[in-house]
Amino acid sequence: MNKQTFFFNGKAQGFYWFTHIDSYFTIGFKDYRKNRGLNDIQVQLDARGIYFLGIKFLIQYIDAILVDYITGHKPITRADLNIFVQSDLSWIDKTMFVTRKRKYETLIKERANKHKLETLYIGKRPFLLRLYDKRAELKKSKKKDMMYNHFITYGFDRTNDIYNIEFEMHRDYLKTFKIDTVDDLLSGAEALFKDCLNGIRMVDLSSITDNTKEMKNKHRAKTHPLWEHLEKSYTLKEFYEIQAPIERIKRKSYKYTIVEAIKDTIAVARKFHIHGGVIDEMFFKEVLDEFKKNHINSIKDKQGVKLVYENVTTQINPRDLDDLELQKYILKLKEDLDSPSDLDIQVLIKKYENAYIELRTRGLDNPCEYPF
Repeated sequence: MNKQTFFFNGKAQGFYWFTHIDSYFTIGFKDYRKNRGLNDIQVQLDARGIYFLGIKFLIQYIDAILVDYITGHKPITRADLNIFVQSDLSWIDKTMFVTRKRKYETLIKERANKHKLETLYIGKRPFLLRLYDKRAELKKSKKKDMMYNHFITYGFDRTNDIYNIEFEMHRDYLKTFKIDTVDDLLSGAEALFKDCLNGIRMVDLSSITDNTKEMKNKHRAKTHPLWEHLEKSYTLKEFYEIQAPIERIKRKSYKYTIVEAIKDTIAVARKFHIHGGVIDEMFFKEVLDEFKKNHINSIKDKQGVKLVYENVTTQINPRDLDDLELQKYILKLKEDLDSPSDLDIQVLIKKYENAYIELRTRGLDNPCEYPF
């Protein structure tokens, strides 16, 4: 479809489902014989597309692909609003929550291992809360590298606990706030999230004087400081207004240190010793001489070579470029993304993604930070 490749996932809920080749989004086409609903197409934004392209640009990207099949009206069927917390929240339990409706029968599910809480569900469709250990979830997830890259971008330490607090809302619930379309949701997401914190509220049990901690008393309890902090901290603006991948916040680059270099050298030397080699000053001198010779030859090979990226549709493999050439190549991609041209925007995005992956693999910074 529009030169984009999709993989068929199967049929469910009266829709035939397909996933974009880059896993940016999943799309469903209605089977009119099985589904009498008004919407012929459903689109689900997937994590890879959201965190790599940004919400606004991803929607524009999908619109460009479906331009011949849609009217522009985007009714919303479900929304998940979440916030990541850099802290161990395993001390939280189901007794700490109250819902807005006192007579509302709340469905509570709690899952924990012998050490700590892993997942807590409170509520049921059309409105529920999920609180879970994100690092534990990512251990076996294909999204692990992408999510860790996202965490680094926003200053998280991937070696420490990260929990996700997420509210799931369906159409019936969203309509009570007059949220009918995707645009309605994005414009009111921050206010909606804060209302969710009141809809399923975490309370400070120590603020209740009655030792019985009954439900009627819990409603009089003070809001827990964690919930108050989340209300002040939640913002979608920066994340939503990412215009294109190249405009992302500068990522923390991986630096190959002298300590790591020594460890790797020792490992190679140990392997050589096991196979009968002698590790002495002569060994390291030969290594150094060989390194200098290869380094000089690599410089000679590149003298007089000047790469000009006049058209990014040229088949260029980022792996074949040195660090400087790679950074200049990405800058050229940025120029073509930012200025109107006849170039295929979808091709540009794919080329940028490949180049950026190579950039990240080498531990380099975003080239936009360099004054070339």
